Amino acid sequence: MFTLPIPSLARERRRAPRRRALDPLADAARRSARPAATAPRQPAVEIAFLAHYGVPPEALNYAMARARADGVSADAVLLAEKIVAEDVFYQALADHLGVAFLDDGFDLAPGAFAAAARGYVPLGENAEGLRWLFAPTGAGIFRLMSAVRAARGRPLFGLTTPGRLNEALRRARPTDAARAASLSAERVDPDLCVRASLCPLSLAVATAGLFGAVAGLFAPWEEARLLAAFFLAGASLASIGLRLYACAAGLKVEEPASWIENARLPVYTVVVALYREAAVARQLARAIDRLDYPRAKLDVKFVVECDDEATAAALRAHAPRTPHEIIVAPEGAPRTKPRALNIAMPFARGDLVAVFDAEDIPDGGQLRRAAAIFDRSPPEVACLQASLAIDNGGLNWMTSLFALDYAALFDVYNKGLGALGLPLFLGGTSNHFRIGALREVGFWDAFNVTEDADLGLRLARAGYAVRTFDSHTFEEAPADFSALLKQRTRWLKGWMQTAIVHCRHPARFVADFGPRGALAVLAMFAGGLLGPMFGPLLGARFLYDAATGALARAGVFGMACSALWCLVAASGTVALVAPLLIGARRRGLSRQRRALAYLPLWLLMLSFASWRALFELWRRPFHWEKTEHGLTARRPRLLRRRAIV
Repeated sequence: MFTLPIPSLARERRRAPRRRALDPLADAARRSARPAATAPRQPAVEIAFLAHYGVPPEALNYAMARARADGVSADAVLLAEKIVAEDVFYQALADHLGVAFLDDGFDLAPGAFAAAARGYVPLGENAEGLRWLFAPTGAGIFRLMSAVRAARGRPLFGLTTPGRLNEALRRARPTDAARAASLSAERVDPDLCVRASLCPLSLAVATAGLFGAVAGLFAPWEEARLLAAFFLAGASLASIGLRLYACAAGLKVEEPASWIENARLPVYTVVVALYREAAVARQLARAIDRLDYPRAKLDVKFVVECDDEATAAALRAHAPRTPHEIIVAPEGAPRTKPRALNIAMPFARGDLVAVFDAEDIPDGGQLRRAAAIFDRSPPEVACLQASLAIDNGGLNWMTSLFALDYAALFDVYNKGLGALGLPLFLGGTSNHFRIGALREVGFWDAFNVTEDADLGLRLARAGYAVRTFDSHTFEEAPADFSALLKQRTRWLKGWMQTAIVHCRHPARFVADFGPRGALAVLAMFAGGLLGPMFGPLLGARFLYDAATGALARAGVFGMACSALWCLVAASGTVALVAPLLIGARRRGLSRQRRALAYLPLWLLMLSFASWRALFELWRRPFHWEKTEHGLTARRPRLLRRRAIV
């Protein structure tokens, strides 16, 4: 079980050094912005011992120069650039210290997870006399060397790699980890979580209100029709007003250029939750490797489900060169993306966290730009949202309208909301967070199927701000009606969950958001939920009244009603189409504008999806309908597309 895997190393210490698997050195040197010649002659303590194990001075000097430029330890550079393999590094360190290297088959003692924050963990009873396990990095290597030199007798600890240690920690408490991931947000504030809020009574009240509005709209009594019409028209005008106001504000958004030198960049954790995504594993690895960020400061976590060996195998087969971990989520419920993200959080090393989807192709400079904005922003800015764009928008009218919809939302509407300092619904990917703010609100609500929209509101209620920034991530739009309908159904079901959760306690709702923020959130719920559900019905009622002459009612009240209908119809059309056209111009989607002829079909699809979502909310409230990716051809040339103007 315990092995000293380099038995000849001790005898070779006084021999001439030999090269060991250093092919990546040439590539790393070419990537370096600073020549290795500027490095100190004497290697740092954490890597100096490698000179006795065949690592040439050029590699050590390069690591020192790169470490000084990036503000990291030299061992982090050697491992991140794969100049020295992790196993080789820690086997050599174990041999240098005269302790055992544990490669597999060890068990940890109870309480190991809590002790891991101190840099070591207690071993279980089968450790053959060893009591502690270390996987030191940076200055921890020097401290361990000093402790060994000062100690007397046989060391009571062994060494392993950080990757093996993290895997052992995950194995040690799978049930606890699964439960913590499912309930992390509830442990902070259960009143703002969907599992506790979505009781039969709240669902019944919301459903009764919706059906009451429908019944009133087509009731035989004029008073009921007018009451329903005024309610829906008022909600529509609130949504329309916010949309036009935000779009006007979005036209004036100008973001200054941002830059921060490597040494000041923080460690960045990138989390990607995957389920049945083997088809896009190669593309994902390439996208991760394209990120312009010091590799020694990247902490990439791929989270796969325990029954998805195909995706895990594909990630291993097409592994990115960037340092990464494949985390297997333990069995548990619910089987959702937010739960998978929560699984990764206890192992995140970064001060900043970015979330991407499996099919994403982010702008290479996105992390660096976000880090620079966080650096100059006050601590209250907890999240930055990049723009999402569609790179297969030319396939058919559905993908074209999807691309236009994203351009209007992320390049116009959300930018305006951010500039106005109003809460906004986050997109499900390309979100960048301060990890301290995430921890304060309990990370993601595992039971909410639009965890992104919910998290944006929970951050706002905790006093944090969300902003947008000029960077983009390309995504794949569903190319067939069935996949599109399922995706929109899940989104609308999640927004219904979020609306019920956040509106349950009106007094607290207004107190948390403030009057201005509360009105904006209510208008967003009206546009995002009541709009799709009642838009076609209101349109049908408007056309019927116009055809039958009911709009020309006699009397002041009747004329006011008719004017209100006409105002809703005219302003609603402008609020719907104008952001699409502005977003199309900003994103360069001139060809996709022809798909606007199919906009009525798109709106009918949204209406059908909204009523289907209401049915799903009763039948399967926490079920996550998976969107398949990698089914359509992507266009890599879009990766080199110009920035938004």
